[in-house]
Amino acid sequence: MDCLVVVRVEYEKYLKNLDEFAKSALVETFNIGASRAADTLSRMTGLTVNVTVPGMEITSIKNLPEKVGEDVKAAVYIQLSKGFSGHAFFIMDLNNALTMSDLMMGMPPGSTTELDEMAKSAVMEAGNILISSFANALSEFLGTEIEQTPPNLVIDFLPAILDLALADIGQYCDYTLLLKTQMKIEGIEFKEHFIILPHPSSMKKIIDTLLGGLV
Repeated sequence: MDCLVVVRVEYEKYLKNLDEFAKSALVETFNIGASRAADTLSRMTGLTVNVTVPGMEITSIKNLPEKVGEDVKAAVYIQLSKGFSGHAFFIMDLNNALTMSDLMMGMPPGSTTELDEMAKSAVMEAGNILISSFANALSEFLGTEIEQTPPNLVIDFLPAILDLALADIGQYCDYTLLLKTQMKIEGIEFKEHFIILPHPSSMKKIIDTLLGGLV
């Protein structure tokens, strides 16, 4: 049997053993990253920024459109490598992306009506800060270095967005980390999703750490 298939079978078995306490440790890790992202965005914009991760799911990829929404999304995408291999997406509704671009550029909300190149750059910078902060927190949690590619911005339906990652690891990857991310900038609330599609060996590394090396 292919070693990647073996890893997938193993982590699917251990997924069932993760209790809420183990998951809360990972949520706390990502909240550390969220706090750092908020600090960075606040310094950059001069605005009051709050970012939290109220919950996390380890869910089947096929369920993502139902959970995230099936309409057109704006997604910042970064590939992860070295000590942790996978793909990370920061996904938001188009209206939220327009508002975020205004705030990032120091403009009143509602000023931007379409994502031109300047608006796209602003959204991509915000997403890059958030993903990098989450990835760095995960790196500390796992005790390994995680390298990141430059960010890309994709505007499309969720299945097409995820195809960027699934073309690479889809034949081995059935599960994803789905973080419900809440952000407030100057009292304006954004509801986004942070998605990590890990390579099976990297998903196993997360589970192994959560279970205290019992895998």
